[in-house]
Amino acid sequence: RLNSFIMTETADTTKLSLVLAPLGALTTLQYNLTPAPASQPRNAIFAQVMALTVANLVSYIPFSAKNAWFRSALAPAIVIPAMAKLGITHPPAGAASIVFSSMKNQWANMGIFLCGVSITIINAVLINNMSDKRQYPTS
Repeated sequence: RLNSFIMTETADTTKLSLVLAPLGALTTLQYNLTPAPASQPRNAIFAQVMALTVANLVSYIPFSAKNAWFRSALAPAIVIPAMAKLGITHPPAGAASIVFSSMKNQWANMGIFLCGVSITIINAVLINNMSDKRQYPTS
């Protein structure tokens, strides 16, 4: 039902699939690598906020056929070292920076994506903590 709503509300389904890719990577980390630092909620939220902010700012660079590659290369080139320096390494945030830097600058999309990140974190906390063998988030 939600999928049909999303498909009817968005004109271009290619962009939709690209935006959903970092969320799929996030859920893979949350359910398969629960103790890994990259899958912890702190890293996920702070790295995504930073990556999406940088990507949206980079998307203000005028787009032309000659510099189409530049925005998609510049955003992760800024985001990845910044994540490492701040200690909030989160690989899906690097992917999100590429996806959002290649789109038009839409701050509303950033908010919707961050809501998706928050929903996946809440679900992962609930589901992972149902098992005695797992604890998420770890300290």
